[in-house]
Amino acid sequence: MSKRETIITTAMNLFNQKSYTSIGVDKIIAESNVAKMTFYKYFSSKENLIEECLYQRNLEVQASLLDKVNKIDNPLNKLKNIFNWYIDWINTEDFNGCLFKKATIEVIQLYPSLKNQINKYREWVFSLVLSTFVELDIESPEVLSSLFLNIIDGLIIDGTTNKTQINAEQTWSYINKLILLETTQACVAA
Repeated sequence: MSKRETIITTAMNLFNQKSYTSIGVDKIIAESNVAKMTFYKYFSSKENLIEECLYQRNLEVQASLLDKVNKIDNPLNKLKNIFNWYIDWINTEDFNGCLFKKATIEVIQLYPSLKNQINKYREWVFSLVLSTFVELDIESPEVLSSLFLNIIDGLIIDGTTNKTQINAEQTWSYINKLILLETTQACVAA
């Protein structure tokens, strides 16, 4: 692993464990075991480093989610796999929230340039979910996509505060009922 990659990986781990505001550049440098000059060779600022961390996290999420859904033809099963991907992630031992949500809450006012990476992630995941709902031939797939992602966001928040509150099976059954309701209405309207 290159020194640049080491810095990014270390920073992502620290930001995940704590917060963006509580972790300074000196801590990242010390944990990365690099010289200060080396850090600034690759990153002009903490803001620049956070942008790169979000970029890398987006790539990781995309690769992992696509691996979960690309081999599936049935759109309902794709949605369930997307849902399960988030549930599996929330249930990992080192889950401490979403780096994109943390950035939005903690440092977006301080570092407005982060909006670009946050929006890229949100737009990509929305597009993935939307395309799946379109495959289901639902009349208003945008609305259901937004609702689906809002439920995921709520699960992520619950996962950071109390994972035991999450009842994945029940939540999926409600999502499935909404999908069935929408697909039934689309059939009736046709």
